[in-house]
Amino acid sequence: MLSAQEEEQSSALTLRGYGLYDFHYATGATGGAAVMLDWQTAPAFGLSLGVEYSSMNRISANLQGEAVLVGSPKGKCLALRNRYLWRHYPSLDLQEFTGALELVGHLRHCDLNLGLCNRYMAALVQRTDGGRGTVLEPMNVMFALEGWWKDRTAAPAWNVGLRWSSYNDFVIERVANWFFSLKGFYTLSDRVWLTGEVGIHPVGSLNLTASYDGWFCHLGLATIL
Repeated sequence: MLSAQEEEQSSALTLRGYGLYDFHYATGATGGAAVMLDWQTAPAFGLSLGVEYSSMNRISANLQGEAVLVGSPKGKCLALRNRYLWRHYPSLDLQEFTGALELVGHLRHCDLNLGLCNRYMAALVQRTDGGRGTVLEPMNVMFALEGWWKDRTAAPAWNVGLRWSSYNDFVIERVANWFFSLKGFYTLSDRVWLTGEVGIHPVGSLNLTASYDGWFCHLGLATIL
């Protein structure tokens, strides 16, 4: 959804794009790119649609809507977010569907997100016995805690923040598999700003966090249309 930086500039449409680099000690380096379109359809409701391609042969699409339940003139609010994620792995003939419902608290210096998600994975190719391999994971917990150095409701020219979560734009992990990242943005003009995020993510064993498996970097631009 739109950040306070974007809302302050009172735009209905914001386009975000970034390149990504991901390194796993098990699988090596992968690259890719993502594009997101944020549409603030009303002061209390917004939509976001995004697509991503990764060189690890993964295609993803993300759709989410966010409705403000309780708000204040100072920019603080409590919102409900509905998220849908589809990922396709052509080389594995596998696709994944995830639906999530989150309660989100937007404050001046932090965001607090807590929700539940269901994941369904299905093989696209029929097995030799005529069946298809499917897995359903019901009621996984998802969370995110994000803190920023500057008050975002004041629309600062730059800001940096820390994030601890079990998901990002195109990945929703099990609750024990965490992401730790440093985020930031820098305003180039009234309509364009740079965005960035760099972090580490763990590898899990039997859904338990065992060690840090790699790191990732997202660098891009956002612009008001």
